[in-house]
Amino acid sequence: MEEACTDDYRKEFLDRYRILFKDFNSFLKANEKENLCIRVNTLKISKNELKKRLENRGIILEEIEYGFKILKSDFSISSCPEHLFGYFYIQGEAEMNIVPLFELKEDLVIDMCASPGGKTTQISEFMGNRGIILAFDVDRIEALKNNIQRLGVENYIVFKKDSTKLDIEAKNILLDAPCTGSGIIRKDPTRKYSRSMNDIYFCQNLQKKLLEAGIRSLKKDGELIYCTCSLEPEENEHVIDWALKNFDISLEEINTKINGKKLVDGFQKPFGKRLDSEVKKCKRFLPHIHDTHGMFVAKVVK
Repeated sequence: MEEACTDDYRKEFLDRYRILFKDFNSFLKANEKENLCIRVNTLKISKNELKKRLENRGIILEEIEYGFKILKSDFSISSCPEHLFGYFYIQGEAEMNIVPLFELKEDLVIDMCASPGGKTTQISEFMGNRGIILAFDVDRIEALKNNIQRLGVENYIVFKKDSTKLDIEAKNILLDAPCTGSGIIRKDPTRKYSRSMNDIYFCQNLQKKLLEAGIRSLKKDGELIYCTCSLEPEENEHVIDWALKNFDISLEEINTKINGKKLVDGFQKPFGKRLDSEVKKCKRFLPHIHDTHGMFVAKVVK
């Protein structure tokens, strides 16, 4: 089974994952199975009402905290009227557990890399369509605007602007940083071979610039959530370690559980390099432990 799973991975990444993940075979197998999940858009419909509507269409569901897993559907879930009406957003289970980590401290939120809008629209749900979300991005702006409109989000302003040049302050900032996406191999198997170490370092450089801009724009006593859908320590723990060494910040503990299991602590010594002890407060969602996409998250506070 391991040989079949490893055929299309880059060898350098397999060597890295053998070191990072003790349950290497389980990790490989978990990346071969995708779960289709949807997040209920409570701006438009209740969870119970959406469940009734989808079950009436013959769709078999499993309830999760913010939505449902689609266990069986005889048609593409994106083609059903409930999707077109904006009653739900197709989103991974790990991804829909990022925004709930916010403690909303004021009626202004900055989303630094908002496209295509999954987390932006969930922020609006938690704000009850009140206050203001400033949604920044330089790419996929039409997809962002389409999703915002489809889901009935009204409290937003979209900016086609590079967030490294952010010039406004807020107490709640989301940085869902561009990354190599190695955590979404389940959804996109091309990630096994379409990225290289050069891509990791390119992303790391951009992530540091974005995080520096976010920290600069974060008000005192505010919080910035940094997340990626990458498995690579260079894009995750190393970036946070760099920030801890260069800025007057700290990390807040994250106590989220998913599917009854605690998130995995940030790696404190990835590939033998010891990082700041605070990095342990970062967390990881892992496919072979939580049955989700691989994600990394940290809560940065001033």
